[in-house]
Amino acid sequence: MKNDVLFEMGVEELPASEMDRIKEQLLENAKNLLQESKIDCGKIECHVTNRRICLFIEDISEKQQDTSILKKGPSEKVAFLDGKPTKALMGFLASNQASENEILLQDGYVFINKKIDGKNTDQVLPELFKKLIESLRFTKPMRWGDGEYEFVRPIKWILCLYEDKVLPVEIFGLRSSNQTQSHPYLGQTIVIDRPSEYVEVLRKSFVLVSETERIERIKQELTEIEKTYDLICEKDEEMIKKVTKITEWPLAIVGKFKEEYLRLPAELINVTIKHHLSAFTTNRNGKITPHFVAFLDRPNGDLSKVVDGYQNVVNARLEDARYYLEMDERYNLEQFNEKLKQMVFQKELGTLYDKVNRIERISLYMVERTGMSALSEKVQRAARLSKADIATHVVYEFPELQGVMGRIYALSSGEDAEVALAIEEQYSDNPQTKVGAIIGVADRIDTIMGNLAVGNTPSGSKDPFGLRSKMETIYKTVVHHRWDIDIPELLEFVLSLLRIQCDRGIINDFMSSRYYAFLSNLGFSYDVSRAVNHLWTKPLRGFLSAKALSEMANTEDFNTLCVGFERVHNITKNHNDTHFDGALFEKQAETDLLNQFVHVKSIVLESLKELNYEKGLRALIVLKPYIDEYFNEVFVMSDREDIRKNRLGFLKSIDNLFMLIGDLTQLVKRE
Repeated sequence: MKNDVLFEMGVEELPASEMDRIKEQLLENAKNLLQESKIDCGKIECHVTNRRICLFIEDISEKQQDTSILKKGPSEKVAFLDGKPTKALMGFLASNQASENEILLQDGYVFINKKIDGKNTDQVLPELFKKLIESLRFTKPMRWGDGEYEFVRPIKWILCLYEDKVLPVEIFGLRSSNQTQSHPYLGQTIVIDRPSEYVEVLRKSFVLVSETERIERIKQELTEIEKTYDLICEKDEEMIKKVTKITEWPLAIVGKFKEEYLRLPAELINVTIKHHLSAFTTNRNGKITPHFVAFLDRPNGDLSKVVDGYQNVVNARLEDARYYLEMDERYNLEQFNEKLKQMVFQKELGTLYDKVNRIERISLYMVERTGMSALSEKVQRAARLSKADIATHVVYEFPELQGVMGRIYALSSGEDAEVALAIEEQYSDNPQTKVGAIIGVADRIDTIMGNLAVGNTPSGSKDPFGLRSKMETIYKTVVHHRWDIDIPELLEFVLSLLRIQCDRGIINDFMSSRYYAFLSNLGFSYDVSRAVNHLWTKPLRGFLSAKALSEMANTEDFNTLCVGFERVHNITKNHNDTHFDGALFEKQAETDLLNQFVHVKSIVLESLKELNYEKGLRALIVLKPYIDEYFNEVFVMSDREDIRKNRLGFLKSIDNLFMLIGDLTQLVKRE
């Protein structure tokens, strides 16, 4: 017979930032602890609301699995005398309730298989749940009870049921029961008779335990409001998730701010309402309306005073926003650059004004290297204004509008529309305009190299400046816009502007690891990503090579290509000189391979110049039979040093040609 188990902890208001992490840890750790305890079960569900943490285990076995261990006894010499068991052996058997026919002789010792009966599950679970809660880790744990206890928030109650039986769990000085709490609006203590009743009983008490159910209710409420008011609600998924985390019974209300504030930029209205109320804005016919939708955590009732309160808050905040906007509009956007001279970017990396100067120079360098000189003027202007809005009053109050306000203020200052859009797009992970993409790369590479140079290298899960994601965005941008740019040259230029010495090994390791992550995130297999990882130096070429290798992976030519390269690569691994003299060739196989190599090399180099990596890859296949014949006929490691070095130099030249496309030894052979 199998049973269901319910474990719930009531807590003081949980921070939304911790809830997903709690859920992930609970699920993973519960599975591991049950497996270690040899307890079988069905589905495990975890529910986290702002007031409770819950674990539901279906079809849990009544007892642990039985196990056996091999127990070591006396040595064979001590256990037997003239072939008969000694007192030592009989004592060992008696203490383990075993007989002579259960004896195993192994490596000169006596062993027995000792069976260990599994305990009843209800005996094991109380300690298991205690370990489970103690295993949880939080960003900012809290102490309470004279500092005796530590958890994310103080615990208010514990419920633990094994079917209809209360399991005796004691954590943080509280003992478990079969009682939970309703929504605070009702203020009721509720008895849960069985785990299977839990979700429905709480639903009747205005608690939606399931996050999925809360999300569905929020979306349903928004849909009903759209129908009632003939509006379109801005269904921001992140905002829906946020509301889900701060409510157990989400209830929508509709408020309305003063129409005079519609003259404010729509982005400013959106951020004000989201930032201060965690509410949703609305639009009609593509234009923002004065209606907004906020969510309460309570059942329905007389909400008129609540709505009035929300409207007062929104109007006050929008009035503040208008005030800040009017203060900023007294100035031309470029005038705010002066304030950047007093704003520190990072202690060792100067002011934001210093950063703007570097962004400008890096951007112009990239324009030159990517052959986009026609955009020089716009790029330079966008770079010059790229951080000016950071010094504005609106961005100071609403940092999330950085870039957006730069675009708005640039347009109101009479700047070119493409320049204005670039100021906003520099922060995008997918910039569509070339101007925005260039200054976005320049900004990120300056931040990355500055931090690496001063020792802020990401390690483990720590990456406070987001350098990893910034570098992956750079690779993505370069590939998207098909810029055939040399990254090491760009890095050296940036370092020359920073005027800081930096360990090139650290830089190379970082760039290489992020390129591998970038390729993997695009869906390339691990072996293909490894094969082209050294091409991080020219990321567009590495991407095109990975694509060509992936497309060829399942063709008949695949293994042929890999085997041919592997023989060349392995023998030249420790040889770096590519010099050779054809006059020193002694075998016809050497001459034949040389002739084919010269022919193929010209095709490969021309193909790669045209960024046609598939054509270059196919050209290399021609060399395979000649490479085979070469190794059949030629002994590379000749006793004559000049002959040996000449042959290695020739093969290294072939190896280098292959490596322009990838290290094919990294590829897993496909059948």
